[in-house]
Amino acid sequence: MPHYKFLVFSNPAAGREEEYNRWYTDVHLGEVVASPGFTGARRFRLVPGDGPQPSHRYLAIYDLETDDVHGTLGGMMDRAANGQMQMSDAIDQEVVVHLYEELPGGPRPK
Repeated sequence: MPHYKFLVFSNPAAGREEEYNRWYTDVHLGEVVASPGFTGARRFRLVPGDGPQPSHRYLAIYDLETDDVHGTLGGMMDRAANGQMQMSDAIDQEVVVHLYEELPGGPRPK
């Protein structure tokens, strides 16, 4: 079965970083992973450095295993739209997402 990484870049709404992080970690990750086809999730915070900085400070990486990745993502979006996921207005609505398919070959993580 194909493996995918779904990357979500986001920021908290102004002045609501603590609430955003609490919701994202304690509620949202688990609700997304409860969607069929999702197998795991992790969050990351940007480490500022030299040079140009990206516009988003937070990254969530979701693991998927599915034969129908677009149907899987659509199912997750349907869960959110139908109230099966608790959304929060503590997240800035300018979210960027990218979907990557794992290529064959190379060692697999244990």
